[in-house]
Amino acid sequence: MKFEKSVLYIGGFELPDKNAAAQRVIANGKLLYKLSFNVFYLGLDRKKKTNNFFEDSLKFEDFLYWSKKYPQTFSEWANYLLRIKDIKTIISKNLEKKPDIIIAYNYPAFALLRLKFYCKVNNIKLIADCTEWYQSTGSIGFRIIKSLDTVLRMRWLHNRIDGVIAISRFLFEYYKSKNQIVTLLPPLVDKENPKWKSNDYKQNKIRQIIYAGSPGDGNKDKIDLIINALSEVKKRITEKFHLTIIGISKEIYDNNFGLNTIPNIINDNITFKGRLSHVETINAIKKADYFIFLREDNLVTRAGFPTKFVEAISCGTPVLTNGSSNIKDYLNEGENGYLLNLDNYKKLAKTLEYAISQSYENILSMKNSCKNANLFDYNNYTSDFSSFLNTVLVNNIEL
Repeated sequence: MKFEKSVLYIGGFELPDKNAAAQRVIANGKLLYKLSFNVFYLGLDRKKKTNNFFEDSLKFEDFLYWSKKYPQTFSEWANYLLRIKDIKTIISKNLEKKPDIIIAYNYPAFALLRLKFYCKVNNIKLIADCTEWYQSTGSIGFRIIKSLDTVLRMRWLHNRIDGVIAISRFLFEYYKSKNQIVTLLPPLVDKENPKWKSNDYKQNKIRQIIYAGSPGDGNKDKIDLIINALSEVKKRITEKFHLTIIGISKEIYDNNFGLNTIPNIINDNITFKGRLSHVETINAIKKADYFIFLREDNLVTRAGFPTKFVEAISCGTPVLTNGSSNIKDYLNEGENGYLLNLDNYKKLAKTLEYAISQSYENILSMKNSCKNANLFDYNNYTSDFSSFLNTVLVNNIEL
């Protein structure tokens, strides 16, 4: 393939598929590749012991990538947060010529500021791939540093680089209101990948509901609320159902939410699977009747967009969730899932009851609708993304 231009994608992703960030940037890379961009990656690797990343390039599908050692010590974190020496090394020693564009995935503010000046001097366009509005947690010192980084990056720096890729409508509207060049790009998938194509779904005698993720202490995904709501549903219906939880063990759940907090009535209806590989998780979701998760409405959830929603729909499983972020742009009730009311517990339980009581034929129809819609296939986003890139490439901004 003849490439017209090149892109260096940098950030805290762990290639080829070790975290959700990796899934996003690889899908975006395929979109760039289709638009005749040669794409290179510089990410992180928790297993690396040294930073000789310029000696060990790897290949994943059509892409070359390098990985830096995941920062652990204070000095390593300082280098990651403040310096761009590794990026300069990749460009000078590993690429035949400097890239036309650098895309920085949720990059630290001070390093991004240095990168902005470097790109300006070297006539490289700098784009932010923005998928989060971080909420500061941890010690007071860490919260202060993280808050400064977030304010500088989100409210000031992103408005002074060449463009922004926004994962959610909230971020898109925010940067659009600042007259920034911005495009809306949700998490994408390659529907030609075999992991999305195969379908092992068969009629379940017991309605199978699945959750997969990292709920933490409940601030992100309200898995405890899901369990309590399902316990109420069990009191009212005769249909049998089962909830499979992937991502945490029963022990971790008890540590996070409290021992003996699962109602006795639903104990036998729940299985904890712990952590599984990405492919194992996708295959389990395919076999389920519904995928479920709940998120509160706050700045973090409005700014982000749940990858798990995209993956469930893409592998053909309808979703039970509330309208966090801009999910309502993609969820059509009765067609690819049902919206749950997080503000009204009775309505939430009533909708769950209705979904569980659906016939096999209705669920099969929803699963086929999910699978055939291709809502998040990267091939459907070429026109808007191409227009965005062309605008970035011809536009000049002032320091």
